[in-house]
Amino acid sequence: MPSSEFSYEAICSRYGNGIPCPPGYSFPTHVIDRWAREQPDRPAIHWVSHDFRKERIMSYRELADASNKAAKAFQEKGLKKGDRVLIQLPRVCEWFVAVLGLWRIGAVASPSTSLLVSKDLKFRAEVAQAKAFIGDHESCGRFEEISSTVDVSLIFQVRTEDDGGVGAGRIDFQDALSKIPDGTKCEAPEGHKVTDLVILFFTSGTTGAPKMVLLEAEYLVGHTITGLWYQAKPGTLVLCMADLGWAKGTYGGAGAFSMGATVFLQPPPPGNFTPTHLIDALHRYPIETLCAPPTIYRSLVTSSARAHLKKNPLKALRHCVGAGEPLNASVIKEWREITGNLTIRDGWGMSETVIAVGNFEGVELRQGSMGKPAPFFQMGIVGQNGEELKDGEEGELAIRTDEGAGRSWIFKGYVKNGKVDKRQKSHGGKTWFCTGDRGMRDSDGYYWFVGRDDDVITSSGYRIGPFEVESALKTHPAVVESAAVGSPDLSRGEVVKAFVILADEYRDKVLGKKDKEKELILDMQNHFKKMTAPYKVPREIEFVETLPKTVSGKIRRIELRDLEKQRKADIVKQQKAKL
Repeated sequence: MPSSEFSYEAICSRYGNGIPCPPGYSFPTHVIDRWAREQPDRPAIHWVSHDFRKERIMSYRELADASNKAAKAFQEKGLKKGDRVLIQLPRVCEWFVAVLGLWRIGAVASPSTSLLVSKDLKFRAEVAQAKAFIGDHESCGRFEEISSTVDVSLIFQVRTEDDGGVGAGRIDFQDALSKIPDGTKCEAPEGHKVTDLVILFFTSGTTGAPKMVLLEAEYLVGHTITGLWYQAKPGTLVLCMADLGWAKGTYGGAGAFSMGATVFLQPPPPGNFTPTHLIDALHRYPIETLCAPPTIYRSLVTSSARAHLKKNPLKALRHCVGAGEPLNASVIKEWREITGNLTIRDGWGMSETVIAVGNFEGVELRQGSMGKPAPFFQMGIVGQNGEELKDGEEGELAIRTDEGAGRSWIFKGYVKNGKVDKRQKSHGGKTWFCTGDRGMRDSDGYYWFVGRDDDVITSSGYRIGPFEVESALKTHPAVVESAAVGSPDLSRGEVVKAFVILADEYRDKVLGKKDKEKELILDMQNHFKKMTAPYKVPREIEFVETLPKTVSGKIRRIELRDLEKQRKADIVKQQKAKL
């Protein structure tokens, strides 16, 4: 498929009014089994150990066979259509085998990142009403700490290297599959519909407790759009840096598999991600598409990463996309300079959607913009009552749920206190899913991110998005990453406060030296004034070693806001007294 077929126009021309969803659509049957017939020996997954010493390649035929065996094994253990199953596994092939196996029998997968602890698993098991748990030796141990308090009767353990064997009372996942005959086929259960639940995600909790997200089988059809955004085709090696327990991890697999591409899978090194480890993978393997969050792209343009990349050039990388949070324009510019014109096509999606806004080929890039609505999505910026706002006006980013094929590729609601909340507003004959993200649309149809609704700073009557503050700060050479929040202030209500991680070459020279810190803060503020309006200048800047983040890598500004409220409790008390 030539690259021109990945353009916005070509996608719309090819699919007409939308990507068709066959009756009884099932991702394992209509996607995995299709490629197993058409290209049985082509790699579906290319797994590499964190130290690059071991590899495992699983073809589409092997993936189809293994997931059929998993489905049969699940049935033999009593799992059935509609049962919810928690999964907490590292980056291993068995994650996909298990999820596909669950979908084949009509069960519902609820992935969770390996960073979650026992109390997190308890919360998810209770809210999801899980019947089973699938993990490795470590995560099964975490789950067993709370298993007596939840109604989960089955624990499957996936064996990994040096895990000490399968614990007592657990079901050996690989052993269970080995007992199923080769060639076993597990057909979709009777009565299977495209409106059946397939996934329960939990939001990352940027502004509070995670919410359970309901997604149906038809949602997975929309990941064809994700695959096209990846510019994936049969044979393309795709690396998505997300943990498999994040929604983006599912994006990565579903998008690549939809196009017959190959998923590159590698666990992080001990101690977690380093940019040099990623560069080594991009140097050693013919990875063509990279999908990574802004945090990773920011790390790739640091001085140490640049030096490592110079010694270890990219082998085959031709296409970069970013998602999770908006990416600073300065990082996109630096990446182009470092790599010799490789750009990063930013996009926007949620646990509740597929890619809904993005910079697709054929659409002129505007650095800092999320792009334009993905094919078949009807988007808008709406006000408090669901009224559609004019270009240039800030409001809530919203997706039409009564028009456009994309309405079938978003969630069916959050579950809260046993009730489903679709978070919809209707006005003027239009119904919208209101996302909670603030943004604006310019006169050319490009969408610009402002911040989560709760993250927007109000200072002296001005509304200030944290992203625009952080983007301006990122243009200063001392800044690796920052988070902007509102800090209580008696006269202004709030002032902009920035928490900043310094670049290596500045950290040792400045940290702990008050005069040097004050000097650098003043320099940052003066630099900031040259980049954007003076009312957005951070009046307070604090240098930190780390920033609080969700398990999916998004900055938890709520923690920083709460910290500031605690520090300025007297001011908060006086503010409340005035109300």
